[in-house]
Amino acid sequence: MTAREHFFRVLRGEPVERALFFPDITTWYQAMRLGVGAEQPYYPGQFIPDDSPLHAQPSRLSGGPADRLARLTFLDFYKEFGWGLPAHLYEWYEERYTGGVEKIVNTEGTHRTVTWRTPRGDLRRTYKLDAEGSWSEYGHMVQDLSQLDIVRSIVENTQIIPHFERVERFLRDTEGFGVCDIVLFRSPFGKLIHEYLGFEAVAYALFDHEPAILDFLAFQEHYDLAFTELAAGSPGSIVILSDHADENLIAPPWYRRFCIPYYRKACDLIHQAGKFASTHLDGNFKGFLSFIGETGFDLLDGCTPAPMFNYEVEELAAALRGSRMRCYCGVPAGLLTIGLPAAEITDFGERIVRAFQEQVIVNVGDILPPTGDIGQVIALGERVRATPVSAAGSAPFR
Repeated sequence: MTAREHFFRVLRGEPVERALFFPDITTWYQAMRLGVGAEQPYYPGQFIPDDSPLHAQPSRLSGGPADRLARLTFLDFYKEFGWGLPAHLYEWYEERYTGGVEKIVNTEGTHRTVTWRTPRGDLRRTYKLDAEGSWSEYGHMVQDLSQLDIVRSIVENTQIIPHFERVERFLRDTEGFGVCDIVLFRSPFGKLIHEYLGFEAVAYALFDHEPAILDFLAFQEHYDLAFTELAAGSPGSIVILSDHADENLIAPPWYRRFCIPYYRKACDLIHQAGKFASTHLDGNFKGFLSFIGETGFDLLDGCTPAPMFNYEVEELAAALRGSRMRCYCGVPAGLLTIGLPAAEITDFGERIVRAFQEQVIVNVGDILPPTGDIGQVIALGERVRATPVSAAGSAPFR
């Protein structure tokens, strides 16, 4: 049985004998080729094909104890050690603008500005190259509630052009070991929190102008569900909707009121197309555990327990037990950067398997950072894949 076949047996609730290991080493691999802090051409979790120019850069592992690893491409690591490859297909579509809307990107050194020009006015958002080498946004697009009309203009005049051939290439190039999800980014409420207004402005707007917020959410939902339906028609088998819903930004009452009703609509469309629905939860969400089953998702992605975030492995496992929901759950990445004995890392991996049994895909939570220990990842994978699982009462997907 290949890693890909094994993965989908887990999602369907079919019997498996051993645990799975699907680490994301994208950020670490790029740092080994480019140096820590250099701009990374690939997002975390993105597919790095064997014909990428990145591989022409000499590896920082060359000449040392790990010299043999320096000759491996990104995909070679997965083939060499029998890992499954998890990938987010961000690039399955492109955006084109009509109606006088224009998007302009200007980069100067470590700062980037994205400006949208529209007949109703302009909006912009700023980004900075962070210490890992990826672009991080700061500030928000909308400065006052009236500017949501400009956002409407952008949304109304954005055409989505699918490139399903990119999904097909991933499935072909990673035959047997690669699993990808088709990325939807955020829900309407998640867009308000993370992109348009920000946490504080949303809190005040819900108190002072709730009808306007509800009206905008209904508007955005119409377009986002159409986007979801398009993604569900792709060759991929998983569609991921990600609010990065940490309870410090989206409190449990907000999550239940504004996110879950939309999630269920999106999941219905995904399920109707015969696909699995996933969401990315890589933060503090202990407050969601009592009702996480209401979301409609089949797979929780990015789950990283204490000491990085606010729940224990066993608490998340208990919340999923008896349901059809599965999860990626990882050994917290910070533990692989501080020189712990390898046995502590591998013991943590076995702890995850024992807690979830057949409902988990083990990884590094959430990604291996540039300073992570690849030797510990290799040892972790060996331990996880040697650990047997037994039925824990979970329900099949269908």
